[in-house]
Amino acid sequence: MTFEAANEKLNTRQDFAKKDGLGRVYACLGKLGNPHLRLKSVHVTGTNGKGSVCALFEAAARAAGLKTGLFISPHLVNITERIRVDGVEISKELFAATLEEVLAAGPDLSFFELLTCMAFLVFERAGVQLAVVEVGIGGRWDTTNVLPKPELCVITSVDYDHKKFLGDTLPEIAAQKAGIVKQGGVCLGPLLPAEARTVISAEAEANNAQCHFFAPAFEITARDWERGCMTLRHKKSGEEYVFGIMGEKQVSNATLVWEGLELMRGAGWPISRAHAAAGFAAVRWPARFQPVRGGPALGNALFIIDGAHNEEAARAFAATWKASPFYGKEAALVMGILQDKERRVILETLAGLAGRFIFTRPDSPRAADPCALADELAAIRPDADVEVQEDIGAALASASRSGTAAVLGSFYLAGAALELLGKRN
Repeated sequence: MTFEAANEKLNTRQDFAKKDGLGRVYACLGKLGNPHLRLKSVHVTGTNGKGSVCALFEAAARAAGLKTGLFISPHLVNITERIRVDGVEISKELFAATLEEVLAAGPDLSFFELLTCMAFLVFERAGVQLAVVEVGIGGRWDTTNVLPKPELCVITSVDYDHKKFLGDTLPEIAAQKAGIVKQGGVCLGPLLPAEARTVISAEAEANNAQCHFFAPAFEITARDWERGCMTLRHKKSGEEYVFGIMGEKQVSNATLVWEGLELMRGAGWPISRAHAAAGFAAVRWPARFQPVRGGPALGNALFIIDGAHNEEAARAFAATWKASPFYGKEAALVMGILQDKERRVILETLAGLAGRFIFTRPDSPRAADPCALADELAAIRPDADVEVQEDIGAALASASRSGTAAVLGSFYLAGAALELLGKRN
């Protein structure tokens, strides 16, 4: 099977529904020799911050000389981004061969079920010493939850998203995310709202698991807006660390990784604080307040690419934007949102950040009508300059006239912008 054929075959599984919980996944993995049972892992869920936290754990483990696996979603440009060994995406040839093998063992699996089984098989065969695995949606019934007992279960945040699947209240959402806590395991998270924290603590107690909640251990002392990195200071030690991802929310993510590695170190993992610091400095994670110059064709405009796609992520983006030198100056926001998101809340959160808003359609059948979004924003901000463009290329060209622009609202849109800007550069 060629990579092109594999990709096409996989995409036909996007709409496959789960019929029986995790039963099909266990059956497929059983036919493949149960590779997941031989993996040491860190399992990460949360409404937002999962990708950054996974990238940081993986970078620190790799700095310690461990062979690492990283499984994340979604991808931004290439589907091979989702499965990485030692920080490198697997080859198209390996991707295609592994999909063919997994399909033979699980012909009725969905898109994400196939990818998860592929990742576990690749990691086991590569001799990965630590696999860092990101939950797709929720946790309790997520395909990745076949992992028997991770070294750590991390819950990065609990907020509103995917209400159709996870519930309408924070306790309901927290209950789904707490489902990754295993018997006798170790769970950690930030200082979540009390109603979410209570649910997670109860799940941990029922599973005789340790449960830790951490206040931010770091504060931001400097930001490099052009390079997209920061300097963090540890509040207790006073030591400063270069940090390769931009954003106010990263203070919480950095804390979870730092404290998580402390717990792992206590359990015998050879990942020192120096390795954690090296991981902090080395990590780069696209579409998290990522600055990209548009090149001569776009007047060298500065684009901030961000995957903010739900209420909490929009608030996090707004906090970072307000701390930036771009706030209060001429700038444009290029936006595309999926239909199943709380778009009114997202628009209200972002409406005061700029004077120009350019709406376009992300490449997804779930994309909201950009004209409807433009009408909603215009009702919220009657004084704003609002327009609609037919595609991301036209939207970037229009936004470039402002000199500075942000692209946000969907990872589909962020990925398309990064691909196009990469080509134009």
